[in-house]
Amino acid sequence: MIELKILFGGSFNPPTLAHYEIARYLLQKYPQAELYFLPANNFYEKDNLKDYHYRRQMVDLVCKKLGIRAKINDFELNLGKYYGTWYTLKHFPEAYFVIGADNLQTLDTWIKYPDVVCDNKFIVFPRNNIDIEAVFRKNKVLDEYRDNFLVLEDFPNFDISSSIYRKTKDKLYLLPEVAEFIEKNDLYKE
Repeated sequence: MIELKILFGGSFNPPTLAHYEIARYLLQKYPQAELYFLPANNFYEKDNLKDYHYRRQMVDLVCKKLGIRAKINDFELNLGKYYGTWYTLKHFPEAYFVIGADNLQTLDTWIKYPDVVCDNKFIVFPRNNIDIEAVFRKNKVLDEYRDNFLVLEDFPNFDISSSIYRKTKDKLYLLPEVAEFIEKNDLYKE
């Protein structure tokens, strides 16, 4: 069995069924893993980003459903605007950072690229039917550091995202507990 520390970063604005299913899959695939959700702070530039504390409470509902091996880490809560993922990950040596294939395509735009790739380990999930291996072949740095990436091709390609929920307000994209929290706190109405 592989013992891993897994960091699942994101805005979680709100956390969706896809976030839940990814975390559940990782906890099943790696029974010795510790999984930490790492919500982005309020400086993260995203449309209609709700306050960190609302997003954290919603992620907490996801963690409760997943069980005791899923936790939240508040590391990014007090970071300034321009620190980036590289800065966060240097505080979690040996951890794997979860990304979707869409983020793999844009790693070259991240703060401290190429160091963020060279210095860290990633778990990559399929997304938007992106040819993950083609992304590696097209990017010299990604190809050179291919061993820093665990690609989990056997995970289903979900067409669920927080932005789709924010556009549609369809509760089917959320855990019932999260949908109830959103309604109770009058979030995402605009």
